[in-house]
Amino acid sequence: MTMDIKKIEQIVNTKLSDEQKQYAILCIIADDKNVIPTILAILDRERKQREELILDSNHELSRALVVLKDKNLKWNKKCIADPSWVVGEIIKHYKKWSHLIRCNFKIDGLD
Repeated sequence: MTMDIKKIEQIVNTKLSDEQKQYAILCIIADDKNVIPTILAILDRERKQREELILDSNHELSRALVVLKDKNLKWNKKCIADPSWVVGEIIKHYKKWSHLIRCNFKIDGLD
């Protein structure tokens, strides 16, 4: 049996409470033989996207850390934040999440 979308539409348009609508809709979804594989596929896509986002974010954060640690980068009063302070915050971030991410570059304090 496949999901009965028309039945779901009818439930949505009733005067039932939201809780009753939710239960009725979930019962219809549960009757669909493909619901588990569909949900697993959705979760797999979401996990892969999150993993890619974490990897990309880690790469960019690693790059920012290397640039901010460059001794040629000079801080002045017009800068929004002292680069050494930002470096310290990034290092704290890497230490906090060390069980999930690592800096892509060899950085003192992150060995």
